[in-house]
Amino acid sequence: MTKKTLAFVVYPGISLLEFVGSRTLLGIILAQEGSPLKLGVDYELVVVGERIEEIPTDTPLSILPQKTFADVARPDALVVIGGGADTLLALEDTNLISYVRGAGECASWVAATSTGSLLLAAAGLLEGRLATTHWAYADRLQAYNVRYQATETSNTVTDGKFTTTAGASGAVDMALHLGAQLTNQATAQFGQLMIEYDPHPPFGRLDWTSFDQQRAILTPLMNRRPDRQDTVQDIAFLLYPGLTVFDLVGPLQVFSALHRIAPEFRLIVVAEQAGPVMTDIGVRMVPNCTFADLPHPDVFFVPGGTTPTLQAMSNPAIRQYIRSAAQHAQWIISVCTGALLLAAVGLLEGREVTTHWSFPRYLKDLGARYVQKRWTVNGNIVSAAGVSAGVDMALYLVSRLRNEETAHTVQWLIQYDPQPPFGGIDYQHLKLLPRCMRGIFTFVAPLYTTKARRLTRQERGRPPYDV
Repeated sequence: MTKKTLAFVVYPGISLLEFVGSRTLLGIILAQEGSPLKLGVDYELVVVGERIEEIPTDTPLSILPQKTFADVARPDALVVIGGGADTLLALEDTNLISYVRGAGECASWVAATSTGSLLLAAAGLLEGRLATTHWAYADRLQAYNVRYQATETSNTVTDGKFTTTAGASGAVDMALHLGAQLTNQATAQFGQLMIEYDPHPPFGRLDWTSFDQQRAILTPLMNRRPDRQDTVQDIAFLLYPGLTVFDLVGPLQVFSALHRIAPEFRLIVVAEQAGPVMTDIGVRMVPNCTFADLPHPDVFFVPGGTTPTLQAMSNPAIRQYIRSAAQHAQWIISVCTGALLLAAVGLLEGREVTTHWSFPRYLKDLGARYVQKRWTVNGNIVSAAGVSAGVDMALYLVSRLRNEETAHTVQWLIQYDPQPPFGGIDYQHLKLLPRCMRGIFTFVAPLYTTKARRLTRQERGRPPYDV
């Protein structure tokens, strides 16, 4: 089997959702056993930066690259992540541009998410080619003698070996497109099912007929640095080892855009301890707060995952933090199997909630009623379906915390305009493999839910643990 390297280029200020979305989906697609790709090529997916040190993103969550530019000087494939206004600063980084140029020239295929195309253009790789980027930077891209293509009908543009895309959702659309080319459509659609990419933005897709009017309002917000506010609402996002980081990053990206408009919303990523935390994609990410620092947030998000989340159902520190936070929170939100963590401490008994399509048995065992919806609202508890559903749900929540107009503005800022190349998901006709997976998860459910129920019974009547 031929070994190849797929490098994801990161730098200070990258769009975390663009990185996590493309890395997660391509990782799932390229790892599938039995795909045509596996018969001859095995890709190693690696995150590269100039140095192996903590890199800030456009959210409160920082990441750690896995290797340096020098370690992966000649990758077989390259994905350059965008970063909004911070990409403009990165254009002045000669070491970064030099790496993109050299790696891009030798790679067999090259992709860029959103403003990552500006870095390709600055490296001289897109001259005269057709490409796209975030709507706010079209003029910048054209200044490099690149033929800009708007994305009203397709988020993804391919010219030769170069593929570019626009906006946060474009990174996922692009990963599906590339994944199908590298394997086949069925394999790519399996990846789509696993992250439950069946987008239903709460207020529909972006209305490009109103773009000129919107641009005048939105452009000043793109580079805005929020002013400090005396009155804040703390919005906490739970980070724990092995979680599906896409669950967390989707809502975090939405609320990071909201923070530009409404700085009174303070975003905090909380973990049991300070320091890097390993995620499901093999990349360590760094929280900016501990459980003890913020025991009572105003809003808190609980992301999910697979086995690490099932194990977390019985983790004393995580259970205690969720119980404590729930006592005072205005909103309690789960994404994907994060609902199992809420159910494991007794918060969902008798409620209609949703989760990832393969885990309904766990909710039933824990006293909740599973419904197959993109998101559900039950009192002050909101639950989203699998992985990518967190973005749609977060936009809805912005409309509840502020108003629908603000949610529209946030959607434009991150350019969330999903256009899955193969349409949505047909849940009524799942193929054999996903049905078998759901059957396995159902079979082992009692191994995890029995202990969680016992712990909940023991905790009843006790005051919540004040971390």
